[in-house]
This record gives sequence, structure tokens and C-alpha cells, in this order.
Amino acid sequence: MSKNILYCVLGVVLGFAVGFFVANSVTRPGATVASAPRASSVAAGPLNSEQQASGKLPPGHPNVAGVDVDAGDSAPAQPSAASTSADAQSAMDKADRNPKDFQAQADAASVFYNLHDFDKAALYYNRALAIKPNDFDALSQMGNVKYDANDLTAAATFYERALAVKPDSPDVRTDLGNTYFMRGDYDRAIAEYRKSVAVDPNHVNSWKNIAAAALKKGDKATASDAVEHLAKLAPQSPELESFRQQLGGTP
Repeated sequence: MSKNILYCVLGVVLGFAVGFFVANSVTRPGATVASAPRASSVAAGPLNSEQQASGKLPPGHPNVAGVDVDAGDSAPAQPSAASTSADAQSAMDKADRNPKDFQAQADAASVFYNLHDFDKAALYYNRALAIKPNDFDALSQMGNVKYDANDLTAAATFYERALAVKPDSPDVRTDLGNTYFMRGDYDRAIAEYRKSVAVDPNHVNSWKNIAAAALKKGDKATASDAVEHLAKLAPQSPELESFRQQLGGTP
């Protein structure tokens, strides 16, 4: 009898352990897409016509706080930006009434992006890019939408398309580097940041990111060089002290 009780207890404990392991392997940040500091790891799909008309978003809509969890049918529906913002409603109405108007689509996308409604932002940037496939601003902004929705592979694709149009943009080049940084490919990230400072030697964010990526991979020589450049360009930069501490002192 005591053995049967012991086996039952062990079975319950094992069941909890297995359940915990499975849940964490599915829901932990970066399980399918590398995590970013201000994005969800859930990438919701495009809205259908009914959702566009109603302003309701499908389950799993990403927000900026982290991974959304489907609370079930009993959870109250959360209103989207379209149902709570007059600016969003106006921009959406103008874009939907003028489907061939590139600027109307881009303006609506920008409004939704600023409201952190990345699904609808992507919807309207896609419409804008269908009209002007090589528009630099729309491509780079679509990259930002995908980055903030934590779809880093798609973000990199749009940044690369933007750079094919305008190769000498240090900001977009740094954004592309960031997609590799967030996926742990520090060598590729540093390579992109170096392309950025080759165009603009005073690009502070690129030097910061070179230092951060080099420290991540344990390359103190590269980090020290980047910190030295950063100290000359932005001596009041709040990151300097942290970088120096990680390097073991003032370079």
C-alpha cells in the first residue's frame, strides 16, 4: 500500500514537471523568434475583411509588453486602437476609401504604428508597398513594424530592401545590425554596424552597438576601440560607465 501511495505521489510530481517543461518550451521568449526588448514574440497574421471593418483583432495580437496569452472565451475582448482612437479611425477610413492612394496607406500605417497596433500598421504598409514597392521610407518603416512585433527575420528582409534603394543610410544599416544582435549573431551585427560608421564615422548608436556586441562575444579589443570612439563623440553617454565596468576599467 505504501509503495502504491509513493508511486502515485511520484506520478503527480513527474506530471507537473513535464507540464512545466513543455509550457516553458512553448511560451518562453525566443522559443520561435529571438526576443527583442520592446516587442512580443507572437506574430499575429493579417486581418481579414470582417476584422478590418469591426476594428477587432484576432487572438494572439502582439503588444509591446510581452507575449500575449489567450485567456479563453471568458476573457473580455480588448478594444483595438481602431475602436478607441479618432485619429486611427479617420486615417483608416481615408485609406480604405482611397486604396490606390499611396500616402493615405502610409499615413494610416504610421498612425497604427504609433499606437503599437502592429498588425494594422503592417496591413497598411503592405498596401502602400503594393503601390510603390521600392519606397525607401515605407520599406524601412515596415522593417520597424516587424522589428517591434519581434519578427526579426522579416524585419531584416525589409531593412535589406530599403538599403538596396538607399545603401548609405546609417540608421537603417544599424537597424539591420540590431536584428542580428537580437538573434545572437554578434559577428554579423558588428559587420553591419561597421558599414554604418564607414558611411558616418560619427554615428553614435553604431559605436554603442559595436561595443555591446563585442562585449557579448568577449572581444574586449573591439569593445575598447568602440568605447574610445564613443567617449570622444558622446562623453556624457550613459552607457560609457557600464561599458568601462565590463571592460574592467577606463580604456
